Amino acid sequence: MKSLLKMTLIGSAIVFALAGCDDKKAEKTTDTQPSTVQTTENGAADQSINIEVDPSKEAYAIGVSYANFLKFNAEKSDLNLDHKEVIKGFIDALNGQSKYNEQEIQFILTELGNRLNKEQQERLTAEKATSTAVGDKFRTEFAEQPDVKKTDSGLLYEVITPGTGPHPTAEDTVIVHYTGTLVDGTKFDSSYDRGEPTQFPLSSVIPGWTEGIQLIGTGGKIKLVIPPELAYGEQSPSPNIPVNSTLVFEVELLGINNDQAKQPTE
Repeated sequence: MKSLLKMTLIGSAIVFALAGCDDKKAEKTTDTQPSTVQTTENGAADQSINIEVDPSKEAYAIGVSYANFLKFNAEKSDLNLDHKEVIKGFIDALNGQSKYNEQEIQFILTELGNRLNKEQQERLTAEKATSTAVGDKFRTEFAEQPDVKKTDSGLLYEVITPGTGPHPTAEDTVIVHYTGTLVDGTKFDSSYDRGEPTQFPLSSVIPGWTEGIQLIGTGGKIKLVIPPELAYGEQSPSPNIPVNSTLVFEVELLGINNDQAKQPTE
């Protein structure tokens, strides 16, 4: 978790990078009139904007940039800020009238960082306990279904279609269509939604996939229920996958393609 001090420094860098001017262009410019020609991120003129830029608007834009940056990071950290105090601190600092010196400010922000870290750890602990409980229950119930099998590693699977082609090995690159969900049915990934299959070396994915896809032949389809230790464990690879999640995948093995792996590297 970044401390607010670090976030503020990063915000400063972003704001001044965006607001900074090109020194060479500035040296060539003699016109002191406000500009009404705006540019897009790639430098092209944006004809939809017609604002006369002056120092007042520039100052206001910097203020908005700071506020948006602070708001974004505060929301990510579940940090409730007293806006009046934020504005007061901003104005006091600009006027050189801060109630606290630099060391005191750093101490306060360090304590804030410590509090946010503690709160985050408490949330993760609760999230881990919940994910573990619901995952254990789901796997126990799934294991009782007639066609479900369990490997020595703890992977649960149901072969929907065995496939008539060759089985891949852990060193192969496979072409697949798949859908991934949490145990409550929440979808977090799907090649079907992207409209095209994907391919990757089986050695580069989570252990549950590496083991599970080898259980069917090309043209087959399998349902995998992967316990946390064969998935991402206590890591959360995305906001959609809580820590210690049991993951459910339905996977179609469309083919094996090792041509890319045989290409010489530059």
